[in-house]
Amino acid sequence: MNFHTAVMSTTPTVIILAEPLSEDQLRTRADTSGPMAAFSTLDTLLRRVLNADLPMLLVAPPEQADAALTLLPQDDILTLSPPTLLQSRGDWLVRGMAAGIMARSLSPGWIILPADMPMLQARTLQALAHSLSQGPMAYPCHRHLRGHPVAFAGELYSELVRLNSEHDLRRLAARYPAVDVDVDDPGIHLSLESQAGLDQWRAQLAGPHHSLRGLRPIN
Repeated sequence: MNFHTAVMSTTPTVIILAEPLSEDQLRTRADTSGPMAAFSTLDTLLRRVLNADLPMLLVAPPEQADAALTLLPQDDILTLSPPTLLQSRGDWLVRGMAAGIMARSLSPGWIILPADMPMLQARTLQALAHSLSQGPMAYPCHRHLRGHPVAFAGELYSELVRLNSEHDLRRLAARYPAVDVDVDDPGIHLSLESQAGLDQWRAQLAGPHHSLRGLRPIN
């Protein structure tokens, strides 16, 4: 892990979580022309977060971290070693989430954004950032359905940085009330065909979802 001294901010930090690429993605990573290409997906999402004009930190394994250097300074990237053989991808993502929050410990809150959501609108991130004054957690809602990303207020810092597993995350999410933020953004329910880790991580916060090919609903 590559931590650096965080700077005090008056707005929540967007923590983007990227998981290791699959073997198929690694074989085709040079092809960024299609909408399913791994790096074009990350590139699109990073540009949307930049358009939101919020502090951000990408938490990613080396291949995605290196690719992001074309858009982000090194200080906005936290590189993590891939999961160990005894660690599930879901647990690895929870630890990455905790590491990202620790690296931005002076932030008044954190918006936890899976890296496979390039359809998300920048204004949704801004709406979530403004919502954390109303409660310790916030979800975006479109047509009365919760989606992602999920925002956490700074008061939860001590619990968030101690998260070690999906079970820990599920217990924390069930313990605190959450604010529902209405947004005109169907992108909160859409992800690209993701891997098991992000699927498991999302399930801890928003319940199971049904897998489709390509773009699919999260819930």
